[in-house]
Amino acid sequence: MDGPIVKMNPHYLRTRRTANWKAAGKGVKWIQDGMRHTFCSNWLAFHEKIDRLVLISGHDSVDTMWRHYYKGTTKAAATAFWHLYPPAINQENVVSFPIAEKTPEYAASH
Repeated sequence: MDGPIVKMNPHYLRTRRTANWKAAGKGVKWIQDGMRHTFCSNWLAFHEKIDRLVLISGHDSVDTMWRHYYKGTTKAAATAFWHLYPPAINQENVVSFPIAEKTPEYAASH
């Protein structure tokens, strides 16, 4: 199988993102790039490796990273952030799928 699984273009993604912001934002101010800033601030405080964060995040310089994310949060808060987990799920409601490499279809195609 070649190509994308779901065909999307930038216009479609922008339209969906805007709709999601409006739906989620009922009375709440959406912070532009808030998820990216949260990730970067917590990653830097926890791992303390700014050069790796530049590569992971796609920013173009250590200076930009330093200005925006250094001391954005504390090591303790970042540790707590990286240890957030959703509540346990009822395993009876989980449908398991075989690993692709172990299916006959995968074996036949490779």
